[in-house]
Amino acid sequence: MVENTYLHNGLKTFTLPMAVSGAVTRRRPTLENILKEFDPIPARSLLLGLCEDGLPLILDLTDPSPGSFLIVGDDAQSNFNLLYSLLTSSFLVNTAEEVNLHLISPLADELVELYKQPAFKISFAPTRLECEIVVEEMVNLVHRRQSTMEIHPIHVLTIDGLDLLFRSLSPEAIYWFNWLAEKGPEVGLWVIAAVESRNTMNLPDNALDGFLSRIIGHIQSPQIMRNLSGLRPNHLESLVPGEQFYVHSVNGSRIMWQLQSERQMAYRCKGGKK
Repeated sequence: MVENTYLHNGLKTFTLPMAVSGAVTRRRPTLENILKEFDPIPARSLLLGLCEDGLPLILDLTDPSPGSFLIVGDDAQSNFNLLYSLLTSSFLVNTAEEVNLHLISPLADELVELYKQPAFKISFAPTRLECEIVVEEMVNLVHRRQSTMEIHPIHVLTIDGLDLLFRSLSPEAIYWFNWLAEKGPEVGLWVIAAVESRNTMNLPDNALDGFLSRIIGHIQSPQIMRNLSGLRPNHLESLVPGEQFYVHSVNGSRIMWQLQSERQMAYRCKGGKK
């Protein structure tokens, strides 16, 4: 029997059956492997990755306490790979009635396999003018839910290249985007944004304040690392570039491995750019 074990607010893992532990230590499984081993994963959740002890790290989307998530590291592709894994875990775990997905990405026109999923509702490149309308619609949704306290279905707005989005938004839209990141999770609208570490220096002041939780990959610059994590660089220098991330949330921190999706492997074999 698989038993839920809460690590800290909004993030949880499972007691690992003995039959699984040996396989995990021999080779790192794919996202689909872990979902199969721990089936059923609770509805309205995301599989973030695999902890160092072989336990899956789950984000409970009905618990707003972790707030919005910022994914940041030196390698844009690694950030995107993690974002892709989170999106894939969502539609494999949840129905379209439980979780709706939205993506703003430079690859918006290429990720055809993802967009075939019923849960996908909005997809634009960050340079499109429609992105400003997306922010406005999400703000209106949060305002409505604040008055009704309705949180279903859950909405997850994912951003691949936060700096690119901010370049195309008006100052007013940037203000409301930051408001979304801060207020959205309380009523079931989550913002998960990825950005290259070097590009965080070019973001508007206070642009990252609404992201209470950070998922930090390998960052070579000690100054940027300290600014984003509050830690000395030597705390995270052992992270495997492109594969390990440091997850910091409200009441705890943990290092995890990124789970590669079989769907993404197939996409890359077919000539995908990432």
